[in-house]
Amino acid sequence: MNSELQPPPGRPTGEQETPMSEPAAVPWNPATQLPDTRRRAKPVSRAATIALVTLFVFAGLFTAFAAGMVVERATASGDPPQSNSSGPDTFRRAWDLVHTQYVDQKAINDDAMLEAAIDAMLQTLGDEGHTRYLTAAEAQAEAEGLSGEYVGVGIQVDERENRIVVVSPIDHSPAKEAGVLPGDVLLSVDGVDITGKSVDEVIRMIRGEEGTPVVLVFERGPDAEQVTFNLIRRRIELSSVSWTMLNADIAVIRLSQFSSGAGDDVSDALAAAKEAGATGIIFDLRNNPGGYINEALQIGSIFVPEGSTVFISQVRDGSQTPHLATKQPVTIGDMPLVVLINEGSASSSEIVSGAIKSNNPNATVIGETTFGTGTVLSNFSLGDGSSLLLGTELWLTPEGQMIRDRGISPDVVVGLPEGQVPFVPVTGVTPDPTDLNDRQLEWAIGILSGGNVGSALYTPPVRAN
Repeated sequence: MNSELQPPPGRPTGEQETPMSEPAAVPWNPATQLPDTRRRAKPVSRAATIALVTLFVFAGLFTAFAAGMVVERATASGDPPQSNSSGPDTFRRAWDLVHTQYVDQKAINDDAMLEAAIDAMLQTLGDEGHTRYLTAAEAQAEAEGLSGEYVGVGIQVDERENRIVVVSPIDHSPAKEAGVLPGDVLLSVDGVDITGKSVDEVIRMIRGEEGTPVVLVFERGPDAEQVTFNLIRRRIELSSVSWTMLNADIAVIRLSQFSSGAGDDVSDALAAAKEAGATGIIFDLRNNPGGYINEALQIGSIFVPEGSTVFISQVRDGSQTPHLATKQPVTIGDMPLVVLINEGSASSSEIVSGAIKSNNPNATVIGETTFGTGTVLSNFSLGDGSSLLLGTELWLTPEGQMIRDRGISPDVVVGLPEGQVPFVPVTGVTPDPTDLNDRQLEWAIGILSGGNVGSALYTPPVRAN
């Protein structure tokens, strides 16, 4: 499930602009060994120059640091460690040559070249899907996504059979108030047909500035009636947690990302499930890309005994620090628990599922091996609105095992057949049994119902307390 969607990551201070020398008025043409008197390229824009300087300043970071998404709300201050590499000088020379020698001056795009250079540099680190460069727009969207609020109309959508379908309108949102219903199929946004567009593309189309209008056209019901909504975007508060009772005894709690406040939301959902009579919990971390590491520590503390190790962090010099479960107002206790994971579970999802697997003898982890990120990210602003998410620590399981490129393996491997998608609970809505077309969820229900899964008798793993 997606939303047309934790405090924003900290911003570094102390960034400095370093003066750059301009190319000679009549540069040397190495091709002809004569002075180059051709028409000069346009000067590099100030924005690009500042960004380029920042690239040089941060080049030292890539030598200094070892290395979706586990994010530390850390800031960087002062000058970063400097590298002895001649790389920045070589890059500047190449940059100048492109601007003074390349034949098709119209093809030169400073922003595109800069972004490509940073992307290529980060790719050499091998921290696939984690350490990365964010443009100013991407950085803003990332911060919004983790802040727990955004500007939009308040619909949660998902892709089903190549169509964008409303999972649920958010309470007190423009969409909810206007009458958008679960199951409505989105056809167009502001007159633009969304056929063939991804969920992320559609989300970006629906979002916009607060107070601006957007027109959404949906297809509704078996008669494919078209309904049109003229909505005004406004700020939406979004919980990353949803839950429901699946039957009289079992509740499912789904966490979509470790955004700001997610720990409190999981705690509230668990308390509500217990109050509703749940004697077994399914905690769904499938397709959860991660988020803030402090939220992971809090959520891990809900599901493992106080004082046990949730994860271990390792910095560049190899020193390690265990991070222990803290006292929480609501915990799972000795209640039976099943955790659902898949290849889309990454970073903080892996921290929590790994902690539960290591420390909770009443838990069973089922599904598929997780993504295998294994780095803790810090967010560094580059001064022009763009930023680097840079792996500054490794994290290890409570046993000290590194999961980078390996992932967390489930106790029981259960895949989803082709055509099935993970069930998405809607808080306060009891699902129809026919909606539970989710093999992994069916296994979880079977385990909590006494071990009968289809015709097989499930034997839980044996773990020490």
